[in-house]
Amino acid sequence: FKRAAEGKQKYLCASRNDCTIDKFRRKNCPSCRLRKCYEAGMTLGARKMKKLGNLKMQEEAEGAGPSSPTEEQAPKMSMTRIDGVECQPIFLNVLEAIEPGVVCAGHDNNQPDSFAALLTSLNELGERQLVHVVKWAKALPGFRNLHVDDQMAIIQYSWMGLMIFAMGWRSFTNVNSRMLYFAPDLVFNEYRMHKSRMYSQCVRMRHLSQEFGWLQITPQEFLCMKALLLFS
Repeated sequence: FKRAAEGKQKYLCASRNDCTIDKFRRKNCPSCRLRKCYEAGMTLGARKMKKLGNLKMQEEAEGAGPSSPTEEQAPKMSMTRIDGVECQPIFLNVLEAIEPGVVCAGHDNNQPDSFAALLTSLNELGERQLVHVVKWAKALPGFRNLHVDDQMAIIQYSWMGLMIFAMGWRSFTNVNSRMLYFAPDLVFNEYRMHKSRMYSQCVRMRHLSQEFGWLQITPQEFLCMKALLLFS
């Protein structure tokens, strides 16, 4: 876990980020194995804090210096800079590892577009994505430390905004914000926006997607903004 989390190598799943990881198949997919470690609450920060605690106890027992570790003794984490903002690379690695994969809506694009068909597919997609939002939130460092009621309240008030924010990013990266990329099998063009009877809402969501391009948001910034959005 330590080598995978601290290493610069980016693991990619050859399937759909849902590989079975057990005692016999744990080496089949390093990407899914690392993601499941994060989902289980494993963090490098906890390991480093334990090491610092042991060092402090050893110093107190020997009486060879102050109770708190000195600058030379404390582990130094390298910092990376994104457009003038410093952040921990380990935290970025966590965000990249736990980012949910692409979810399909199960929409039949061979049938004629209708309000009922589009709304049904959107509802189905929302239910599927909500499962991934909950898993993603629980994998964020520190989220499981919150009271269960607080966890539920945070997800309850943010899940819709998170889905729209992520959809805007997909629209920007996949179709240059020309359409709304809800899912690979559910992309809204102008015609579908009108058919869905949500044209004004669709226009606002498309404007959000265009903002990513105007502001030149990087993938790393998107991941950090999405994590902040959960708690906003």
